[in-house]
Amino acid sequence: MTHKAISISVGARSMLALFAFGLLLVALSSAWQLREDTHRRAAQVEADLNTIPLLYAGPLAYSLQQERLQQRPEAVSGLLHHILTRHHLRSVELQTGAGEQFRALSDDDAEPGQSARFSLAGSGELRLQAVAATMADTLRRDPLLRTTLIHLLAATILGLGAALLIDRLLLRHLQRLSEQARRFDPTLPPQSLSWVDAGEPRPREVLQLEQAIDHVRTSLGDELHREQSRGRELREEIARQHRALQQAERSLEAKRRELASMERNDALTGIANRREFDQALRREFKRAQRDQGRLALAIIDVDHLKPFNEQHGRAAGDEVLRRLARLLAEHFQRDTDVVARLGGEEFAVLLPGFDAESAQGLLEVLRDTWRALGLPHGALPDEALTDDIVTISAGLAAYQPGHPYLSPQALMQAADEALYLAKHMGRDRLCLAS
Repeated sequence: MTHKAISISVGARSMLALFAFGLLLVALSSAWQLREDTHRRAAQVEADLNTIPLLYAGPLAYSLQQERLQQRPEAVSGLLHHILTRHHLRSVELQTGAGEQFRALSDDDAEPGQSARFSLAGSGELRLQAVAATMADTLRRDPLLRTTLIHLLAATILGLGAALLIDRLLLRHLQRLSEQARRFDPTLPPQSLSWVDAGEPRPREVLQLEQAIDHVRTSLGDELHREQSRGRELREEIARQHRALQQAERSLEAKRRELASMERNDALTGIANRREFDQALRREFKRAQRDQGRLALAIIDVDHLKPFNEQHGRAAGDEVLRRLARLLAEHFQRDTDVVARLGGEEFAVLLPGFDAESAQGLLEVLRDTWRALGLPHGALPDEALTDDIVTISAGLAAYQPGHPYLSPQALMQAADEALYLAKHMGRDRLCLAS
């Protein structure tokens, strides 16, 4: 390594690196062009596969006729070989209607590409297998492009190698600086630049770096004092933020409890929602199965609520739902009873320990109590069989010995079907699941 080599400017190294980068861009551009050529070739192959039957249907039929009349199979085979070489295919097969098979295979071991089958009316079936349109195959077929890419790749490698060599020569001093910086104590700045060998030639950029480091050494103390002052201020700010964060956490916990309540309760009526009811149904059903106990489930629906809303407004309909929810909560007050709104005008009552007969009595009392309220409807359909008041219908199913259900869903479906039957029979009634 000579002193002349060491004194090469960093600018010259940058120019060489830019030159190598330019060669790399050219190589990437050529690779992109190769990719585009490959795509065009694939499209051309697909077009050729679709064109071949149109071009050779007649000659193939004629060659087959010659083969049958003159016993000349080479006529068909010759035409297949012509198709194979003319269109650069990998294989061509002809299956005649009589079961004869003719084949022409390429000597090229390239990987198979697109294939197609065509029916030749009255002649048989033609099967074509093209060579895969890959970039390697495109290079193999285009010597000029292959040579250009090889030359570009070689030039790029040589340029990057030269840039790396120059970089190594110039960065030796900077590597020494890096080693010294790792041992640098910011509270005790060094008194001299010991990483520079006395009397050793140095690039201009390195000399400028010496001056910059000396400037840093003289101003580092003041900067340290300023940073310490900012550090104290930052610690005080962190303490304030910590107190604010604790206050926010307490507020967030209150909101979390509120959200947890909203997840369990229906926003309109305040009773349990569908999610809470489904959990209770699964829990009580498992208990009834395990203990061979009883479990009654009723689904209650407000009759003709949609025309009521259209006549009196949505607010009036919501008030009807709230009144029904309050009535249900008043009638079913055991700790194990679950009253929930399933959605819309549908409610559910879960009664652990009740069989169908005892639950039927409670629900009939509930229905009579609701009728006694006498809420005027005013928009009943003409075919309605009830008085002009708001009524309810209910379907009841019960899990009990001798009449078990396989799953909570089966129990729910049975209650739904009983409710449907009550609706079908004219509403304002309770029906039991069979």
